[in-house]
Amino acid sequence: MLTTPHHSTDDLSTIVVGGNVPSSAAAAQAGNTAVDRELLELVSALVCILRQGEVVFINQAGVKVLGLASQADALGMAFVEFVESDYRFLVDAGWELLAEEEFLPLKLMRRDGSLFEAEIRVRVIPGPEEQFLLEARDISKFVKSAEALREREERLQGVLASVAEGIITVDERGLIESANPAAERMFGHGKGKLVGQHIGVLMGPEQREHHQEMFGQYLSGSAKLMGRSVESMGYRADGGRFPMEISVSELRYGKGRLFTGILRDISERKENEERIKRLAHHDTLTGLPNRNLLNDRISHALARVRRHGGRMAVLYVDLDKFKPINDTLGHEAGDAVLKEVARRLDNCVRSSDTVSRVGGDEFVVVVEEIGRPGEAAMVARKIIEALGTPVPYEDHSCLVGASIGIAVFPDDGNTMEEVSKAADVAMYRVKNSGRNGYCFYSDSMPVDDIDLAELPAGA
Repeated sequence: MLTTPHHSTDDLSTIVVGGNVPSSAAAAQAGNTAVDRELLELVSALVCILRQGEVVFINQAGVKVLGLASQADALGMAFVEFVESDYRFLVDAGWELLAEEEFLPLKLMRRDGSLFEAEIRVRVIPGPEEQFLLEARDISKFVKSAEALREREERLQGVLASVAEGIITVDERGLIESANPAAERMFGHGKGKLVGQHIGVLMGPEQREHHQEMFGQYLSGSAKLMGRSVESMGYRADGGRFPMEISVSELRYGKGRLFTGILRDISERKENEERIKRLAHHDTLTGLPNRNLLNDRISHALARVRRHGGRMAVLYVDLDKFKPINDTLGHEAGDAVLKEVARRLDNCVRSSDTVSRVGGDEFVVVVEEIGRPGEAAMVARKIIEALGTPVPYEDHSCLVGASIGIAVFPDDGNTMEEVSKAADVAMYRVKNSGRNGYCFYSDSMPVDDIDLAELPAGA
């Protein structure tokens, strides 16, 4: 419903009778004196006196508003003729009822048939005859502005409803004043359910406490929140959590402040970041750590041993008889075998240890915190036993073995490079000695002694 500007007619009363009576109707109480009419002519709005619904007086402003040639054009006319047909039922109800209303919006019609938005006020003129004083103001500009404002609001609501980001407004008490559909969907609340609730319902206990502290600091002027994006965890109505990014802006109105938050669900972005991070540190086929992550794990393990003492072992595992499987059954079969081997290797070690794929059929196992070298040998035996069971692939049974070289820190080297090279040397010694076994590195097997040409075909 359109709300019109309520122009008081007290100014009309003042002009006519000096403000000594409570309504403009008193301006006509004296009848048709020249003084009364001269004073009514000073009013900028349409003013007319009605008797039995007909115009017996209209001021010059009314003549102009209605597009009349002169005051005489209106005299004797039923005022209802100036009312647009859709609104005439109001007049038909009786001027007495209209006089009970403060202001009434309707449409009036000029002499040329054009319409304009108006606001009328009717008052009873005391006296022996039933007369009414009618004042009408053209509010077309106001209505046009109101319609334009409504259209802008509708467009804004349309934009807010279509954007993917959640948008909420919050007052200084932290109470939500508005939330667009995206915000309601994001947090799993029904339409309009967020309004009036505290912003804390969208956060977990820890974030809620931190938010209260930061918000209080901002209001006191000791913290900066505007103009930057922060990441936090959002909490849905069903208790689910998701990562979100928040950016806040402030709107001041008078002495009050409103805060607008733009909220983005960044779950997909975080998943992509984690996927990229994983690709950088893990083998795409088996999901095991790759050489980059392996080197990092070995470095950390060496640092712990240096600080706390003890030993750690590095096992280089090279599969035996894998190449014939790849060559005869194809790469899909080879990939299936590698994934199963990776699973079995992972089952042979503790959660604190590391299994890494560093090449086509090459794996490295890091066994941390061993008390004696024999513990590394136990892991090697478990691996050989685990690989002793054929890997099924379609109608085939694929049997592979493992040549395992073991080096122990600090016995076989003082750096990651030295220990890794020692394990590699020991692994090649196994290859040259018949495969499917393990051995520890010793100073008697320098790397220069390895002759790759001596390795059996298909090793």
